[in-house]
Amino acid sequence: MSLPYQGSSDEEKKKELEALKEKYLRIYLTPEARYRLNNLKLVGNQTALLLEDQIFQLALQGKLDHQITDEELKELLIKLQNSRKEIRIRW
Repeated sequence: MSLPYQGSSDEEKKKELEALKEKYLRIYLTPEARYRLNNLKLVGNQTALLLEDQIFQLALQGKLDHQITDEELKELLIKLQNSRKEIRIRW
């Protein structure tokens, strides 16, 4: 039997985590890089979400020592897209 407030607690934790992620992205991405990442997220690009999560993890671990510029973000996106395996189905 689950308590009715358990779901809201998990939802609150998700909201807090998203707020923390947004805070770190504002700190570690230049405005131009943030703009590009947000545009990619708007069109439903899954690569953008993966990259966002990677940047957040690096920031949490203290491995980022500077802001990521738009050019650096482009390079990271290209590397991430090239590393993804494409699945092709041939008939």
